[in-house]
Amino acid sequence: MEGSRHGFRHVLGGLMFRRRAAWAVIGTVALLLAGTPAANAVEGRAPDVRWANSVEDDLGTLAVSVTSDSAITEIRAHIVSDTTDQEVAVVENDAFVLVSGTPDDGVWHTKQPLDLADLGVYTVRIEATDSDGDRTTDNSAGRLVYYVTPVFEDVRTDRTEVDIDHRQVRVDGILKGRWPATRELKPLADHRVDLDVDYWTEDTVRTDAEGRFSGTVTVNDAVPVQAIYRHDKPYVLYGESPSIQIGVRQVATRWTVQAPAEAQTIDLGQPVTFTATLERETPQGWLPFGGQSGGVLFEPSSGGQFETVGYFTTGEDGKVTFTHAPWETGSFHVGSHSDDPFIASASADSAQITVLRASVFTSLSATRTQSHGVHVEGAMDFPDGWTPATILVHIQYSPNGKEWTDLLTAEAYWRGSGYAFSADIPDVKNGNFRAHFEATDWFRAATSETVKAKG
Repeated sequence: MEGSRHGFRHVLGGLMFRRRAAWAVIGTVALLLAGTPAANAVEGRAPDVRWANSVEDDLGTLAVSVTSDSAITEIRAHIVSDTTDQEVAVVENDAFVLVSGTPDDGVWHTKQPLDLADLGVYTVRIEATDSDGDRTTDNSAGRLVYYVTPVFEDVRTDRTEVDIDHRQVRVDGILKGRWPATRELKPLADHRVDLDVDYWTEDTVRTDAEGRFSGTVTVNDAVPVQAIYRHDKPYVLYGESPSIQIGVRQVATRWTVQAPAEAQTIDLGQPVTFTATLERETPQGWLPFGGQSGGVLFEPSSGGQFETVGYFTTGEDGKVTFTHAPWETGSFHVGSHSDDPFIASASADSAQITVLRASVFTSLSATRTQSHGVHVEGAMDFPDGWTPATILVHIQYSPNGKEWTDLLTAEAYWRGSGYAFSADIPDVKNGNFRAHFEATDWFRAATSETVKAKG
């Protein structure tokens, strides 16, 4: 084709040379008469064969893509064997039909699949001509893959869910082939079929005379199962069935917390024993579940950072025990998780443990004033190293030391050696005085010693 293009240009060049010589003789006359320069001749563009291939889902049908500067008027295909390099068929123009694009830039298909004597791969040589008369020959436009296409039918499994005691899944189906010349589906007998679990081959079976196959695979997780054909015989393409998702029915597990079974209040630093038992559901009921791993945390009710209490593997009795001194109010959280997808995770929380810090009064005095009132002062301490944001002290009075009445509330402030407070009580009778600090979410209550006013 390249030689024909050079010849075409050589002839065209000679014509242009003689034309320019003629204009040189009469150029002046032409310019006077026409008043404009002569136009140069425009060379036409030959068709461009982009590709020629089998249609992906219809291998016997030939597809050709051609573009040109004018409409394509003729396409001819020569089918050449890659094995013998001999031409085995010629596809004439009337066998093609435009299926997409436009006549000057489109894709043509053969109206019917090609009927060749042998399966195999063929080189496609294309001749294309456009309406300007320009012609192209492409001796290697593409490949015709004249193969049988595998088709899986009625692929099914005997279960869609597995459990810890039933992990075997049977896969059945039929393997057929679509012949490129006729599109006819025929059973593919004695062909190897791989049964894949999660994209790995777990079993390989062969088809019978009717293309049927059956095999069993082991499924250890929630994964897809699929039948695959991988080029077992010559001239048959790769093929795969739709995947079938297999689910997992897990063994139910549960935690039962024995201690602390009820809510309780402790002092900061006081240890608490946590005990719980892991069980699994069986046909005989809930039984202890040994050999399972997990951990215990202490989770603050405030949502703060949890504390790691410990890790474990349950024994035959399924029981775990830890001792821990929590630093704030919260609860124990136990959880177990198995690498075996057939065993469900489980978790549980204990009853709430309220942790309180100590508060104490270190001094209290009451002194009678000249105005018949009483001046009270004292100090507090919080020995655990934590202090309330606001320290409110209630000054209480009792005439007999039994029934107490709040007289007023004073706020304690840091005074270098403790948290000091003071108050003046007007017109109070003789009797007993004391200071009281009410419990909070974080601190225990405290009551001072009882004193009488002096003076």
